[in-house]
Amino acid sequence: MRVRHNQSRSLFAGVAICCAWLLASCASTQMTSVWRDSQYTGGPLKKVAIIVVNKDDVARRMVEDETARSLAGGRTQVVPSYTVIEKLVKDDTTIKNALLAQGFDGALVGRLAALVEDKTYRPPATYVTFGGPYMGAGPAYGTFGGYYGHAYTVEYDPGYTRVDTRAVVETILYKLPEAKPIWTGTTESMN
Repeated sequence: MRVRHNQSRSLFAGVAICCAWLLASCASTQMTSVWRDSQYTGGPLKKVAIIVVNKDDVARRMVEDETARSLAGGRTQVVPSYTVIEKLVKDDTTIKNALLAQGFDGALVGRLAALVEDKTYRPPATYVTFGGPYMGAGPAYGTFGGYYGHAYTVEYDPGYTRVDTRAVVETILYKLPEAKPIWTGTTESMN
């Protein structure tokens, strides 16, 4: 029983790593929440379909391929869903039946849950800074008013708007044929 528990932990750890990898191209990614079905005792799944819910079919295929590649090598066979289901439909029964017909006992479903833009406006500003010591030749500052340019300088910052983008990705591992979620993870990435 202990071996099965460790195997399922390995599967969950692999899924968590996969979730973090999905957004690794972003500047910073962190796992914001993880849920695991404490009642699940079925051990590792044998064959899992990677399903990325995305309207852009090319993006879907790319992420499914990369995710399958990153999870490959363990006891669980991972397969991009587009090799079984060419076009995703909104009917979960059709998808489930297509996967069951191909011998899948699990589905890892990922989707972009939110894309949030945080805008920060920094207004224009003028700064007065110390100009440093006089380094010229001849008498200090040359003329009566010449020292003003050396005593301080005026700098101008034109201001700008900074846009930070946060992407929230939700990933759920389902056990088939029940279509029961056994693991869920949410990641948040910035820029």
